[in-house]
Amino acid sequence: MSTVYTVFLTIGLLISGVSIPLILTFQDNQKIRDERDDSFYKFSQPLIQTSMIFLGEIICILVIHLVTKTPSLLDRSMLEAVQPHSNNYTDYNDWTIPRTSTWSWPAAWFILPSACDLIATTLLNLGLIYTTPSAYQMLKSSIVGFSAIFSCIFLSRKFLHREWFSIMAILLGTATIIWSVIYKVEVNYLGPVLLLVAQLFVAGQFILEEYLMDRYHLDPVRAMGIEGIFGTLLLGVSLSVAAFVGQDEFDISRGFHDLFGASALWQSALLLAFMVAIFNFFGLAVSTSIGVPGRSMIDSLRTLLTWVFAIHFGWDSFSWLEMAGFSILVVGVFIFNGVFKSVKSTIVGESTPLLS
Repeated sequence: MSTVYTVFLTIGLLISGVSIPLILTFQDNQKIRDERDDSFYKFSQPLIQTSMIFLGEIICILVIHLVTKTPSLLDRSMLEAVQPHSNNYTDYNDWTIPRTSTWSWPAAWFILPSACDLIATTLLNLGLIYTTPSAYQMLKSSIVGFSAIFSCIFLSRKFLHREWFSIMAILLGTATIIWSVIYKVEVNYLGPVLLLVAQLFVAGQFILEEYLMDRYHLDPVRAMGIEGIFGTLLLGVSLSVAAFVGQDEFDISRGFHDLFGASALWQSALLLAFMVAIFNFFGLAVSTSIGVPGRSMIDSLRTLLTWVFAIHFGWDSFSWLEMAGFSILVVGVFIFNGVFKSVKSTIVGESTPLLS
């Protein structure tokens, strides 16, 4: 992939990646007037936000199917990035791609990672209501450590001493971030706990995907489509159940009434879906060029930019303890993903630059 395309995709990845948590926080801070007693309450609807995120993911899946069926729509280098024979990267999750795309009924097991995705996304949105954008973004980076531990337990994967050291650093950094967030403004355990539990479901999703891809030899594009179908069905069931029994943050009837009754909310919801689609597609394409080390560096920069903008809008504040935790976390992620080895080999001329 040419330098121009890589830079373009990297910038798009940063803009969309920073926008997603900021849009979610913007929605969480929108005040809605209660016509019954003339009071105000904030728009807190994590499941509806999950619907917008799923819409963006479905758009991305449809675009990938379209461009793989119509190669002329993309530059060849970008087309190769989304072709089934490539290695995919989804928030630090990469695997070796099998080459067959035949559907089989055992592939219905993909409903399990779809359920994990739905639960994790909703928990992340709910956790963001009770915490800050910086904590939201930083704790998402801890998925590297949890995925590694799960792969060791459930897939019998072996790690080197260096990798175990990096996993410990990730866990230490995560614990430091949680500690700093709990006492940042006021004691609030709910937000960090929800974000942490969400990462366990994300790790479970990654491990299930890897196991199922290896066992049933599904083409990754076809697997994405299957998960998209199951995710849509599960989301529909969740919305239906919440419409009848949901309360507070899961009062879907009131949530949709508020969403379509305020232009700022429905416009930001559409923007959220659009940004999610861009982030997923650009992330898939650019990671083929720069690899996991380069993507790790971009994600760290994305977290810092999210923190800066959140502070600018008054939704966050600076904490040295949180910065220390994030620094430890980043070092752990960089060691695990081989960032320092890539930078070293680049300096001594053993490989081409990351953005090449």
